[in-house]
Amino acid sequence: MAFLTRVFVGMALLMTSVFAVSEQSLQRSVMKSELTSHILLTDSVHSGESYFAPGLYGNIIYSKDGIEWQQADSPTQALLTTIFFIDESEGWAGGHDTLILHTTDGGKSWDIQYEDPITGGDIPKPVLDIVFKDKNNGYAIGAYGLMLVTSDGGANWNTVDTRGLYDLLESKEMEPEPNFNSMILYQDKLLIAGELGTMLLFDDKAEGDMRWQILESPYTGSFFGINELSTGELLVYGLRGNVYRSSDSAQSWAKIETGTLANIFDSFELPNGKLVLVGASGTLLTMDKSAMAAEKEPYPHFDSLMSIQTIRDGELLLFGSSGVKVISLR
Repeated sequence: MAFLTRVFVGMALLMTSVFAVSEQSLQRSVMKSELTSHILLTDSVHSGESYFAPGLYGNIIYSKDGIEWQQADSPTQALLTTIFFIDESEGWAGGHDTLILHTTDGGKSWDIQYEDPITGGDIPKPVLDIVFKDKNNGYAIGAYGLMLVTSDGGANWNTVDTRGLYDLLESKEMEPEPNFNSMILYQDKLLIAGELGTMLLFDDKAEGDMRWQILESPYTGSFFGINELSTGELLVYGLRGNVYRSSDSAQSWAKIETGTLANIFDSFELPNGKLVLVGASGTLLTMDKSAMAAEKEPYPHFDSLMSIQTIRDGELLLFGSSGVKVISLR
């Protein structure tokens, strides 16, 4: 079974169709509401003095203290799945209908920079992650091997031809059009983690099929996130509580025991070096960076946790199916 996006995997109560998006969703601006901090939020970022989170119905909310949240002006009601800022003023958000939004006023208002709505029965390809090297050069990835690049700050987004990668994956008896769920800039390349154990390096300085390198994967299930730790080690996580660490640039991986079968959606490294992981059914885990096992933290709810930030010493912001919550670690 294909798990098409990290947003809804393991969230059966919310899921009717991962890509069930109205064709009119991009024609209407977001509805103003005082309840936006209590709806599904799919990602988060800390930029400047504020925290930002995108989510359901085109909502993007922001706050300086994690308690009082404001609703940004958004031009869409499509589900938003990812958000990225290059500095305090400029950022991008992505979502369904291959939608990319752009802000230049610190996230208070957003405009559509790129969109490719579902037409003629084509397969929808939501954007699942966005990252920029600098204010000009950026990347967007998503479902079914979607990859877009820009060299002018998003004024123009161009589709990367992945036909060579399709053939390469198929020759290795792998899914030829996997969902690209998460990416990081790594050693001047893109390290991509995705569906069915997909793990790739993309080098945009190379030519043709040489741009792609298929990495050995420790797991055949889907990965939902990948991060580089302050130690230079890599952390990848996904379905059924699977978390792995690499200390040799993704050449080999060691499994971290999590004690859970819940899907893991996000990780965060605290200032004290401790790692926090969150996932489905209220999963909240902590571990030391050097540890090979995680410890479950008490969390009294069963909402799926999609993203995490730290706000004050010992306090976390948790974003997920019930909006945003502030909790204290024991």
